[in-house]
Amino acid sequence: MNWIFVFLGIAATVLMGCEGKVKITEATYQPNIVIQGTLFPGQIAQVRLSRNYALNIDFIDPADLPLTDARATITDDAGVEYELIYNADIELYEAPDLIVEHGRAYTLTVAASIDGRDLQARSTTQVPEAGFKILEDQSRLGPLAYRQRDEQGNIINFEIAFERSTSTGFYLVSIVATDPDTSNYIYDNPFNENTAQDLLDDFEEYKYNYYFLQDRPMTPGVSTTEILSLYTYFYGNYRITLYAADKNLRGFSSTHEVLQGADGNFHEGAFYIDGDGIGVFGSALVDSIFIEVLRP
Repeated sequence: MNWIFVFLGIAATVLMGCEGKVKITEATYQPNIVIQGTLFPGQIAQVRLSRNYALNIDFIDPADLPLTDARATITDDAGVEYELIYNADIELYEAPDLIVEHGRAYTLTVAASIDGRDLQARSTTQVPEAGFKILEDQSRLGPLAYRQRDEQGNIINFEIAFERSTSTGFYLVSIVATDPDTSNYIYDNPFNENTAQDLLDDFEEYKYNYYFLQDRPMTPGVSTTEILSLYTYFYGNYRITLYAADKNLRGFSSTHEVLQGADGNFHEGAFYIDGDGIGVFGSALVDSIFIEVLRP
């Protein structure tokens, strides 16, 4: 399975004000190379390269987003350089001769021309050490009825136990309903009062959910996480995917959706990209399991 963890990186530079107001003008726009890439051990290296646009443009054709003629390489920590070749079928750049390894460092270098400007970007990821895996025999995988309770009336949640990687304390948890439909949506839930039309209007909001765990011990051992009913809005099956993430993926994941501080000022996400680039070039270990939510 391809575990490319894709993040949409369309962005533009904005003026900042303490009251949280953003003024968009043509002068504030700066072209950037948008990098979306996560390396996984045992797989070939794949990276999506595209471009940004000013926010005041009326229409953007999705076909114009990919950079198809960029010059990109990945260099490993032994100094071996691998050329990235554009694959038009999947709109990704690939290094077919590079199989990612645990614990290695890889540096992405990209050059591209956007709006008549020659741009360059560079980023290095340190792949987490081996050892991370979900421990099914120590997990509570169900199946469970929605918000099932024990004899004391306490809700029984799914619980995932996993062996930590010794090089990261940050873990992403992805929860995806695999067979969602208006017919198996849990209308009787404590979090909203959606109608079938409400569900259709925001379908992906309920099909896809995620959260992250941070500051876990960077030592050998077992950690756990509970899958709360807040993340399960359909009866049926779910794919739960855990990622043990590097520094770059941690920074991007924890900042790209919260760009306004408590003082009202806006700030840039933690990209860890030098030069004319935005987005993320990271790495992660990955494992997944399935759970089933039953009707009461």
